Amino acid sequence: MDTQPATPSLDIHRAAELGNGLLDQARALREVDPIFWSEPFKSWFVTGHQECVEGFSDKLPLSTKRFLQLVMAPVPEAEREAKIPYLMKTLPNWIVNMDAPDHTRLRRLMVKAFTRKVTEDQRAFAREAIAAALDGAAGQDSVEFVEDVARRIPGRVILRLLGLPDELLPRLRNWAIALNTALGGQPNDPEVVIEAERNLLEMRELFLAEIEKRRLNPTEDFISLLMTARENDDRMSDEEVLGTLYIVLIAGHDTTLNSMVLGVEALSRHPELREWLNENPDHANAAVIELSRVTAMSSFETRIAAQDFTWHGKEIRAGDIVFLMIAAGNRDPRVFDRPEEIDFSRDNDSVLTWGPGLHHCVGHLLAKMQLSEFFTRAYRRYAQIEVIEPDLRYGPAPSFRSFPSMHVRLHRRV
Repeated sequence: MDTQPATPSLDIHRAAELGNGLLDQARALREVDPIFWSEPFKSWFVTGHQECVEGFSDKLPLSTKRFLQLVMAPVPEAEREAKIPYLMKTLPNWIVNMDAPDHTRLRRLMVKAFTRKVTEDQRAFAREAIAAALDGAAGQDSVEFVEDVARRIPGRVILRLLGLPDELLPRLRNWAIALNTALGGQPNDPEVVIEAERNLLEMRELFLAEIEKRRLNPTEDFISLLMTARENDDRMSDEEVLGTLYIVLIAGHDTTLNSMVLGVEALSRHPELREWLNENPDHANAAVIELSRVTAMSSFETRIAAQDFTWHGKEIRAGDIVFLMIAAGNRDPRVFDRPEEIDFSRDNDSVLTWGPGLHHCVGHLLAKMQLSEFFTRAYRRYAQIEVIEPDLRYGPAPSFRSFPSMHVRLHRRV
């Protein structure tokens, strides 16, 4: 009896359970259609490289601003003022939730604080943080890599950038988990959103005190640079400064540590690539971009159609949810030869990880600097970082993939 082939699907709500199966599902969708309507999810999944680039451009009526309705959706509208008032107030002031021209205006101010010099000023401290984390793990039979090594590097760097003490690292972990779980996909549990509200209020109290300190006694740290950034007579409001600080503190450290962890896990299976990194430290930045492509820490971003439009023959309706599948675009064989393989010699100009177009990550230089320094120094010191976790599980945030725990054994070079 003839049987119809199963209709492909992509279930982002099962990202933790699926692991790399999520990437297999995305590939199956792309093979059917790179702009795929999912009836179960009532959403579009965009899995082709060219189509993702178009989606990230400012040429289509795809809105990040309207994404906020998805974040708040689990909390009934009648209860939002009582349960998540600060989320409702602050999220519209985050640059990741803005469309042009508001996004363009705020980005011009942000880049005055997030300069290449700011990144380079952190390089020496990043090297110290890497050495300290590796020293702390040396000689142990088993090391919990995520918290004892990976978080301590970008966590300490981002805290130093903001002029904050290392003692905040444990709170930083809690903030990151709460906010990435709520904002890193399409939450379906109201308690997840309410927990994000509680954590944001903690962060707000901390940052308001820091802003007031800088107002009385400006320094040269990042908070002061944000507060003094000017474009003609324009400057950031306090709420825009707060929104920028939330993003920098959470995304600026969590995405970097997750990239570090996923990269170590991938390289644990490739001794030839570890040797390449040891022998080619000047090319570490290109290697970091290639690792980001294959390990797929950043798996998708969400947009909402602001109006009806036609896209490659598809009728997109106002209000439709559109998932721009970065991980799938980064593995599109039309752009990347042997897309499943890590190849440090390949041209990586087309990699989508840090977002092409209007929403290109402002902090990408800081992230790449830390990752480049880590991978070259770690594999100069250790021939292998062996993963000994018996059953690695992915974290709950589908758009920023992570391993919440990963036990390793470090093998010194002889």
